Amino acid sequence: MNKWLTIGLAVAISAFLGANAILLFSDKSVISKSVYVHEYERVAKGDFEELLPKESLVAPLSMDVIYVKNEDTIKSWSVKEGDVVTVGQELATLNTSTADEQRSMWESEREALDRQMTELNATISSLQSDRAIAANSNTNSSTGNTTDNVTEVTEEQTVNVDINVDVGVDVVVSQDGAFAQAIAQAEQKISDVNQQLVVVEAQLAQKGAAAVISPVDGIVSKIRDKNDRLAIEIYSKEKIILTYAIDEEWQDVQVNDRVRLQADGMDRSIEGKVAEISQVPARETEYLNTYKTLDSTDQPNPLAYYEIRIQAIEPIENLPFGNNTNAMIIVNEAQQAGSIKTAWLYDRLDESAVAHIINEDGYAVKAPVTIAFDWKTRSVISTGVQAGLVAVHEPQLTNYRYAPAIFLPMPIDSPSWKSTKAIGWRNYLKFFVF
Repeated sequence: MNKWLTIGLAVAISAFLGANAILLFSDKSVISKSVYVHEYERVAKGDFEELLPKESLVAPLSMDVIYVKNEDTIKSWSVKEGDVVTVGQELATLNTSTADEQRSMWESEREALDRQMTELNATISSLQSDRAIAANSNTNSSTGNTTDNVTEVTEEQTVNVDINVDVGVDVVVSQDGAFAQAIAQAEQKISDVNQQLVVVEAQLAQKGAAAVISPVDGIVSKIRDKNDRLAIEIYSKEKIILTYAIDEEWQDVQVNDRVRLQADGMDRSIEGKVAEISQVPARETEYLNTYKTLDSTDQPNPLAYYEIRIQAIEPIENLPFGNNTNAMIIVNEAQQAGSIKTAWLYDRLDESAVAHIINEDGYAVKAPVTIAFDWKTRSVISTGVQAGLVAVHEPQLTNYRYAPAIFLPMPIDSPSWKSTKAIGWRNYLKFFVF
């Protein structure tokens, strides 16, 4: 009898303990429990910046090129490479026998440039019209082809340049990108033609065309033969900082982003801002070739270089053209924002996520947060948490359908050995005895 009573009591006690365990610890339990969390931190406000370091070069704000038929056209030179020139200053004297021929060449060049400008404007209008039609289309598939012939004046002859937009895409968004790139290329070409027109008009404005004159204030950078034509390059006195974005960097950098500039010859760093970001792959120039030499980033796509022009807030006349500078582009920044470790966030979708915050009653509540950007191992929070709140991390918290109570490790402050010895044995003896 005692044997069966003992077995019965054991079964009853086990069933009681098991039932309580199920009610307390099962997933469907509604009994509040306290959860031990050993990872926590108090949210503090601060300033955060995400920097993009770039090699960069001092470059002219603009460059004008004056073309002369050939070396025989020049009677004598009035300047040399590196000389500072002003508007209307004589660069070279023309031979009397070739002056009329040179003037005729400039007039022909002006006419060709005027035709090119007209055709480029027509091309842009056509592209913009086709782009608007594509944007208003309700179909999911669109195919279009736009080809415009543009006359371009080169150093040797007049040639035709085809701007061809061949669009066969599945969505209108991709089609819009193709049109935008073609329009950007045409607009860049218009800028180049305008610059050439300024130079030609300045040459024709002088009476008799007895000399080659400077159309702008600047510095003679190079006198060169190109395709049997003499070219005089003049850098503007105004300077900019030139760098290049590659691959995804083009998506990160925005116009008006702040930049910190530092270079040898500058006693301190100065501020600048991104003035322009090209949508067209950069042309092969001495500046691009120099940048590729300075930048150690391996870039398999030779076209994935996009020009970025940085305007310094302060004058940089003390830096020569081509000088290497270090540019730190601030691609993301947040003033007086909070931050939480990225690994502590869950249910993240783009810029939204959820964090666990201890409320004033000691419970771990879910706090929806908005992420400004990720910075190293942390996420900068723009909204959702306030300074002074305690953020916690414990994976099992996501399993609770309610906000569980939290208890944290007891803070332990151990005295240093130096402070222990400083008390002295007499004080220890007094405390023990009394």
